Amino acid sequence: MTKFAALILFVFCFVLLGDTLHAQSAQARTDALVAALAKTKYKKKEKKNISIEIYIDIKSEPVVKSNPSEYSGVYEADGYRLDLRVNANGSAEGSGYDRVGDGSARQNFTLREARVEGALLTATKIYDGGAAEPFEALFNNRIIVQGKNANELETRESFYGIGFVQNRSDWNNRVFLELK
Repeated sequence: MTKFAALILFVFCFVLLGDTLHAQSAQARTDALVAALAKTKYKKKEKKNISIEIYIDIKSEPVVKSNPSEYSGVYEADGYRLDLRVNANGSAEGSGYDRVGDGSARQNFTLREARVEGALLTATKIYDGGAAEPFEALFNNRIIVQGKNANELETRESFYGIGFVQNRSDWNNRVFLELK
């Protein structure tokens, strides 16, 4: 084998391996977001002959669409908004605002270098004033199950939207924006 043929084979294998590692990385980040957005809460209080039980289970199921442009739309929740435009090739652009502090103020942002891979949206949020932070969000069905306990369920609701974890220096917040 000539040096040139060996070089071409090496470059081909490197590109193929790079794409595989990148896909695994996107899947690993998707799985991490699914876990971070999940929450289960169970409380039981007893006084004398009265017992009160409350059970809430919140899960996220990633939604992968065959055409990424189908993710385009306006996603909202109390104090949050994302207006997203996704192209068929997965590139995206968007803008919106986040709730700040006690929720009475909001911080506007635009998305830079936004990209959709599977159910994962990655971008950089650029806030008014120039501050920037990485952004990862998951297109998902959010399923909320409630009842007395895990064996006595009363309601099950499902909502489609985008979820992410908002990290600040002194707190974290799970955010779910529903498609409007």
